[in-house]
Amino acid sequence: MKNGGVILAHTGQYDKEFPVNAMIEGNLLNYWASGKPGPKGWTPQSFVIELDREYELSRLAVDNREIDEKAYPGVSAHKLRFSASTESSQSGWQPVSLMEAAQFGRKEKILDKPVRARWLKIEILSNYGNKSYTEINELEAYGKPVGDEPHYIDPNGVYRTNYQLLKLQVDGSRVTGCYELDKGYVHGTTNGRVFDIEWIEHKGEERGRALLVLSSGGGLNGLWYHEGIMKGPWFGNKLQGQHTIDCDPVSAAIGVGFKADTIVHQ
Repeated sequence: MKNGGVILAHTGQYDKEFPVNAMIEGNLLNYWASGKPGPKGWTPQSFVIELDREYELSRLAVDNREIDEKAYPGVSAHKLRFSASTESSQSGWQPVSLMEAAQFGRKEKILDKPVRARWLKIEILSNYGNKSYTEINELEAYGKPVGDEPHYIDPNGVYRTNYQLLKLQVDGSRVTGCYELDKGYVHGTTNGRVFDIEWIEHKGEERGRALLVLSSGGGLNGLWYHEGIMKGPWFGNKLQGQHTIDCDPVSAAIGVGFKADTIVHQ
């Protein structure tokens, strides 16, 4: 996520403690677990990831080192299929690699030849035998950027998220904003796509971090943290046009303890 990767679609996650975003977070303490199985038990899983720009990929990796194999034997993802597209997130898929991930370990594969990709589709075809669930610590892709510098959409505006409406205002590399839930305030840094922010609410008594990524289609997706612990996903879609929101960044900042001159100098 910190490099601008964002998950656009997925087949499911167990709950907010094991979100799909944990697979691209870069922290082995957190991992993804598949959703609760249907009446027929285990089913294949898939994900679509948008990269921040087009890349020429040279190697892939799947990390299963810190998942819950002791409690759920065979839960590690086993056979995976990777596909790539430079066309869109829904079409133009070309096969990249079939790969066997390691149980209790990390497995890396060097591609026979570099593959261009803006979007990646990963399909889990099997696990190591668990009849209900599948887990992955991290999905990794390595390569070099190619083509023109990416053009990001305007991040300013209002987003409808799983924590009600969120307003973001970007000035250069700085971002400020507010969200309706608990009259929260956010501030931090951005490159226009990746938002590394601090959230503050309840008159300044609660605060934490969030890492959010804005896709080319206006979808915001990421994770939020409290006291350094990942608490779950934070996601939503940018609303078109002008929208009213029951907060404004300046009032929200003052409401959580910032002084007026501090806000100006931010």
